[in-house]
This record gives sequence, structure tokens and C-alpha cells, in this order.
Amino acid sequence: MRTKRSFLGTVGTVTLVLASALTSGTAQAASSATSAASPTTSPAVHSELLPAGSGIVCSSGNFCASVWDPNAGRFRVFYFYNCARYSLSNWNEWGEAKNSQTGGAVARIYGSSGNELASYPADGGVYAVNWGPVYSIRNC
Repeated sequence: MRTKRSFLGTVGTVTLVLASALTSGTAQAASSATSAASPTTSPAVHSELLPAGSGIVCSSGNFCASVWDPNAGRFRVFYFYNCARYSLSNWNEWGEAKNSQTGGAVARIYGSSGNELASYPADGGVYAVNWGPVYSIRNC
């Protein structure tokens, strides 16, 4: 025996299937558009998330830099100890820098063409930094 389907029932089923496909596609696009990569360095250095509402803490011998981590929803602080030049990835927001190195080491940040953007003396001061134009750090 053959089942008869109504025209309106078929149209309703097709409409629901299409609406479901469009909704899931839109949700996937929205979630991928809002996910951003966490900030990193190369070579890698020790980093940790700052507790909500706290400022940068930097132990002796380090140049420390904090930047917003969109995946964690908090600031992440990076501890640069070994003397080197470090490339930055996904450092897109404002943050802080503090130079607690010893021996008068001066930390410098550089732009895309290798031009020096700023320098930070080992004075223990906390400096506001726009990390957006910064491509690398040399901590000594």
C-alpha cells in the first residue's frame, strides 16, 4: 500500500530541514569568527594567567610582559629570562611591561621592519604598552 503525503506536509518538512542546516552553519561561522588565538612567543618562554584584577608581578632577573589572552578572558604574563630576541604572535592588545633584570639590562621592543619602538630600563617600573605594532622583544 502506498502512503499519500500532503503537499503542505512535504513543504513543512523541507522547510525544517533547510532551516536546521542554515542555523547550524550560521552558528559554526559565528563561533569560528569569535575564537582568537592565544598570544605566544618564539622561542617559547614560561607564561601564566594573571588572577583577575591583579597587575603584573615580575621576579628579579626577568623582563615581564602581560597581554590580553582572548581565549582565557584574562591577562597572560610572559617571563623573559634568557638573553635573546623573541618573536611575538597574536599580541593584539594593550598590556604592561616590567623590567626586573639585573646589571642594568635594557629591554627593547621592535616593529615589523625591525625598527625599535621603545626601550625599558631595569628600573622596576611598570609601563603600559600597546602590543599591536610589536613584532619582537629583545630582553637584554
